[in-house]
Order: sequence, then structure tokens, then C-alpha cells
Amino acid sequence: MMNAEKVKVGCFQMMLVLLLGINYVIVAMSHALLIFHNYTPKFYCQTTDSSHKTYGCQETANLSIVANSTSTLSKVPVLTACSGEYRFVTEFAESSVVTEWSLICERRYLSFLGPTVYYTGVLLGAWITGFLTDRIGRLPVQAICLYAQGTMAVALYMVQSYPAFLALRGLQGVFVQGLQNSTYILSMELFPVRFRTLVALIMQIFWSIGLILLAMLNYVIPDWRILQLVVSVPTAITVLYIWVIPESPRWLLAKGKSTEADIAFERITKYNSCCTRSRTEDIFVQEACVKSNTTPIKPERKSRVTSIELKKAKADENQREEATSLLNRSELTEQNVIEITSEANSVNLENRSFNLDLQKKTSSFIKNCDEKNRPSSSKCDQNSRTISQLNDQKEDLHFKDTEVVLRRIKKERMNENEEKTENKKRKNKNSILKIISESLMLRKHSVIMICQWWTSAMACGILDLMPNFPVNRHVTFALGGALEIATYIFVYFVISRYGRRVPMCIYQSFNGAICILIATFLILTTVITPWFDLVKTIMLLFGKVTVTSTISIAYLYTIETFPTVIRGSCLGLCVVFAKLGSLSMPYLLLLEQHVPLSIPLLVIGTLCLIAGLLALILPETLGRILPDRIASMEKIIGDNNCKRNSVNIENDTEKSLTDGQILREKLFSEDWVDAGNGILVNFMENKNIE
Repeated sequence: MMNAEKVKVGCFQMMLVLLLGINYVIVAMSHALLIFHNYTPKFYCQTTDSSHKTYGCQETANLSIVANSTSTLSKVPVLTACSGEYRFVTEFAESSVVTEWSLICERRYLSFLGPTVYYTGVLLGAWITGFLTDRIGRLPVQAICLYAQGTMAVALYMVQSYPAFLALRGLQGVFVQGLQNSTYILSMELFPVRFRTLVALIMQIFWSIGLILLAMLNYVIPDWRILQLVVSVPTAITVLYIWVIPESPRWLLAKGKSTEADIAFERITKYNSCCTRSRTEDIFVQEACVKSNTTPIKPERKSRVTSIELKKAKADENQREEATSLLNRSELTEQNVIEITSEANSVNLENRSFNLDLQKKTSSFIKNCDEKNRPSSSKCDQNSRTISQLNDQKEDLHFKDTEVVLRRIKKERMNENEEKTENKKRKNKNSILKIISESLMLRKHSVIMICQWWTSAMACGILDLMPNFPVNRHVTFALGGALEIATYIFVYFVISRYGRRVPMCIYQSFNGAICILIATFLILTTVITPWFDLVKTIMLLFGKVTVTSTISIAYLYTIETFPTVIRGSCLGLCVVFAKLGSLSMPYLLLLEQHVPLSIPLLVIGTLCLIAGLLALILPETLGRILPDRIASMEKIIGDNNCKRNSVNIENDTEKSLTDGQILREKLFSEDWVDAGNGILVNFMENKNIE
């Protein structure tokens, strides 16, 4: 059975990352469509009686329509319906959900239902698909969510009512979030320790590419219906390669499906070999060229090295088989052992008595033959035949008795294995619900990780305060995606060097400090000046960088902290709390009419600082193998195995290098001679001793 950490990474796995990145492009475009759906251009009320145009919403004061929308009223303005119809002023005949159903003025609250319903679906999707990924696998959930959300995207192109639009967007949010979680988990579990950070960077870059691509498509396609249909095209492309993606071998091994895991490993190595053959041929050609230019050296004897390695592998397999047989034998009860030994002793006694009778008969037959001096050779031959028949009967009886005993042992072992599998299934059913309450360490880490997600999502609300730059909105959105790419690359170098725990603490502290600084600026400065706008813009841009970095680290940190058996459920739970935080931010911003904006910012800033301090309690996961079960997670964390693993890996590499050097010295020395079949003999030892 192969190990998930020992599989060599090849071109097939890198191709899998690129194919899974297409799923991330789909997710990014679906999440960002909310911004383009709610685009509200300039509008005016065109009355039927006159040709006068009144831009903006109309307000009432004492039941009279006031044309001047800039009138200073101490009371909250009350909006009224247009006596005619609203018309929108667009440059390229742009249409959005707002322009389709006139979600402005007195109907503006309906436009807020779109993001709310969608993120509610995302919340439910994270919760439901999280359990499904742990129960039925990563690949089935990914396939179901991929094509279900594609079907919803095509249905949105044909929808004609706003309630139906909201229902379809909510269902699409369920499947899109399931696609995101299953894709990210599968991409992380297909690679060993040293490639996880790089794979996380690639997935986040595909996210930013999706944002940039959506901005370009919306600039070319101004109609939201056609844009919705075009966005579903990548889903149709995935039909060509979805069958190539394997299931997570780590999840299969954690669930006890060893045969399926071996098939997945063989499939990965088979496709990797297609690319490595050409590389190995090039390497051999280069080595031949180098050897031809250097001094003559003895040719490499590949057969000896491979045979030695095969002997070592066979010895390791024999040791493993002996260990498993000993363990299986130890599982037998005392009664079974007594019965088996008693049966074996009885069989041995019968065999001994049978042997004594045969010896007596043979001795008597031999005497008779000697006395008669071979005249009765026929009788001797007959007697010898009877003796051979008796021996054959004895062997048959012996084999039959041993077969009966072995069958009984096999039946007992099969019954015991069936009982164990049933008990494991029962424990797995109960573990998903009770696992967090039973494990103190897992409960502590879950609470801390939820705090990281919740506070970072609330801090992401400061992006709503971003000023409107005097640039095209498509260009602004694309520049935001490019800024995220630069941010992810910088975060890659940071977490590769300093781990996950300390950068998480620092970025959360930066989030809190930015929120508190903006709140203090709003409190201290009563008059808005140009330098204040510049400082605010710089701080908000820096806040966007820190929040984006925090969320990217949180995704990777969550995958590496929780075990394989409940990894999908824990990630889904964290995403649920993150969406709760993001859904609460618009309502906090609406409190600006009653409460100053500085107070919510101060609250969010203090929560981010507290979350940054709590992040120091989490274990460091840099260079640590992904835990498959809760017991392994507790053992790794308790023993501080991350440092030991790195030291052991270095020691193993050094040992392998020294063994290789020693073997090479033996191969190319004059004292050691090849005796065939991978055997090296030193004939100089006896001479030196003499």
C-alpha cells in the first residue's frame, strides 16, 4: 500500500491543478456577478404630462412632490413613485438586474435581497456540502456542484420574474460554494507537504484571473443575461476532462478503502510516467555526453543496484507480512488457541501412532523378504505397494485435518473482521456529530479558527468604504484583481518562510489597526480636506491587501489543521461563520443614520486584534503532514512533530546519500568484484587478514 506523502509529483498532477483552477475561475465569476447585477446607472423620471426630466428619486414633503432633490430637510426623506416611468442613461446600452426590474427608489430594498439570498445559499451550501465531502468523497460532490450550478446559470438566462431570479441565485450559491470547498480540499490532498503552499498560490491566482476575466467580459457584453450565459461556458468545457481527475487517495485511505486508493495511486503514477519517459531519455543522453568528455570511468552497473533495492523491498514486505500475521494471530481468543492446539496435538498423536504401525509392518515385511531370499519378490512388491498406499493415506488425512483447522481459523477471522467493520461504521456515524464535543483540542482549535474567519469577513466590509475613483468601473475591478495576484504572491513567500501562525497574527493585527485608525480619523477630523481623502484611500487600499492575505491564509490553515475525516465539515463550518459576518456588515453600515460609523469600526478593530492574539494558540503547520484522523492530529500537535518531521526528513536524505555514495565507491573500486545477481564480493579482505 502506497503512502500519500511518498507519491512523486509529476506533470499529471500539475495538469490537475490547472484543470481544478478552472473550477476556481467559475466560482470567482459567480461570486463577483453580484456587483454587476446591482449596477445602477443614472436615471430620471419621465412624466407623461410634461417633457420635464427629474433626475434621481422624488421626495415628498407634506404630500407634495419636490423637484429639487438637493433640498435640505432635517427629516428622513420619504420617497414616492414616479408618475410616469423611470428611464436610465447608459453609454453602451448596459442592462442589469436593477434596470431590468427597476429596483430603485421605493423599490431599492429589493436590490439588497439579491446578495442576501445568494450569500444565504452560500452559507447553506458550505454547511451541507461540507458533510457530504467527508461522507461520499470530494470528487462526487465536486461533479454534482459543478454541473448543478451550470444548469442554474443557464436557467437564469431565461428567467422572467424577479422572485424566480432570487430563487435560482440562492440555489446557485449553494452549489457554487460546494464546488469551491471540494475543489480546494481535493487540490490540497493530491499533493505532499512541500507542494501545498504552491498549490494554494495557484488556486488563489486562478481566483483573481476569474475576477479579471469577468471585468473584461462585462465590458464587451453589456447585457446581464448574455453575460450570465457566457459565464456558464467554462462549465461546459469541464465535461472534456472531469473523468481524468482522480478521487483523493488520502480520503480513501482514511475511510479504509485501500483498493480504491491503490488504484488512484497507480493511475497517478501511470500518467506521470508518460511525461517522465522523455525526460529520463534526455538525462541519459546528457550523462553519456558528459562521460564521453571526461576521463574513462567504469560503466554503471544498473542491474546490481536495482537487484539490491529489490532485495530490500522484498525484505521489508516479508517483515510487514510477518508483523501482520503476528497481529492477526494475537487477535485470536484463548479458547480458539486451546482448541486449535488440542486439535493439532491429537493429529500429531495419530500421526505418531500411525508411523509406529508403519515401521513395525515395514520391518516385518523386510524380514520376511530376507528369510525367503527373494523367491517371493512379488509378495515384497505387494507389501511395498501397500506401504506406499498407507503413506499416501496418512498424508491425505494430515492435509485434510490441517485444512479443516485452517478453515475454522479463517471463518473466525472473517467474523471478527466483519464485526470490527460494523463497529467502525457505527463509530463513524456518531463521530461526525460528537467528535467536536469529545475532543478538547479539536474544540479549542475550531473556536479559534472560527474567530479568524468571522473577524476577517467583517473586516472585509471596509472594502465597501472604498472611494469611487474617476476611472471606468471595469478598469477599477480589473485592477483590484491584479492587486490580489500581487498580494497572493507576496503572501506565498511570507508563509513559506515564516509559517502560518505568526503571519496570521500579524495580518489580523493590521486589520484591527486599520479599522481603529479610520475610526479615529473620522472622530478627530470634522472638516474633510484633500489630504484626509488621500490618507483614507491609502489606508483602505492597505486594508484590502491585509484582508485578502488573511482570508487566503485562513483557507490553507484550516485545511492543514483539521484531519481528513472531518476536514470538509470543519471548512464548511468556518465558511458559515464567515458568511454570517459578511451578511452582518451591510446592516452595521446602515446604522450610520443613527450611530456614528466610527463605533462599528472600533468594535471590528478590537475583535480583529483579539483574533490575532488567539491565532498564536494554534499549532504551526508548515512542513507538517496532513493529519488523517483525530488521534494522529493530537499526537502530532502534542509531540511538536513539525520540527521532528523536518529533522527526520533531512536525516533520511543524508542517510540515503551516504548509502548511495558507499555503494558507488564499492562499484568503482578495484577491491570489490561483481559476483552476479547483485552480489558484491571483496576478495582483498582475506589477503589483508593474512
